[in-house]
Amino acid sequence: MFAYSRTRAGGEDLGRAREYAKLFLFRRGFVESLDQDEIFRLYQQKCYRRCHGEAAMITVVLPPAGWMQIVERMRVQQGVDISGREADAIIRYLELKYPSQRSNVPYSVRMEINRSLWRNDVGYGDLYVDVIFGTPVYFDAMNAGGMAEEYGAKESLVFIVSLTVHEGRVKSYPMEKLAFLRINGKEYPPLDGWRLRFDTADGHHLEGVLRFPKKDLSGKNIAGPGTKSMELVLKNLETDKERVYQWDLPIRYPREYENAPEQ
Repeated sequence: MFAYSRTRAGGEDLGRAREYAKLFLFRRGFVESLDQDEIFRLYQQKCYRRCHGEAAMITVVLPPAGWMQIVERMRVQQGVDISGREADAIIRYLELKYPSQRSNVPYSVRMEINRSLWRNDVGYGDLYVDVIFGTPVYFDAMNAGGMAEEYGAKESLVFIVSLTVHEGRVKSYPMEKLAFLRINGKEYPPLDGWRLRFDTADGHHLEGVLRFPKKDLSGKNIAGPGTKSMELVLKNLETDKERVYQWDLPIRYPREYENAPEQ
């Protein structure tokens, strides 16, 4: 299984074969951990050589959740063959080599928060969408308090929306006209349109923010104590079908944040 096509019996080949054998066993849970050189080899196998070179890693604009969200997107949307254990190792490697904002919150807690707030679809045509419900807890855990303040996460309902294509460029959609929030049978338009965060030079990816009111005209919370869920709806993005992203309420956070103020 681990034999090489080269036949020379050099120590380099033998060492590499042992390394790949250990990666194979790590994937299946028979090896508990990898050293830094082995993690680098895993990263090369799964990411660097297959998809992205050094330039892409250096210039990428990271979302608040950083590499965690990027790697999870590769697994879920693009079907990259990375196990959960391999993804954790690769994310930790990327966070050390290409750091964004540093967070003191344990990785496992950040991952759990990200998964509770992240929604996506598998694409209609070539357009894939990721949505993060940007609650104050989310921004705090990701050490992105500046973004929470900039987007008014305490005063409004914030959604970070990422659009990705693999060929061509993402179209310039009028997101402020295509999006609404649906709660308790009522629909709410964005507060102040579509706030673009960034657009990559190759045009494959762009990300922006949609904000919605927390209170109605009477001053009552639109998601009151009896509200069971809410939906962000995006219309006419490469399809005439609505793309619907749903969150059950209240959001269930990890134990470390279970007493945090409700979003």
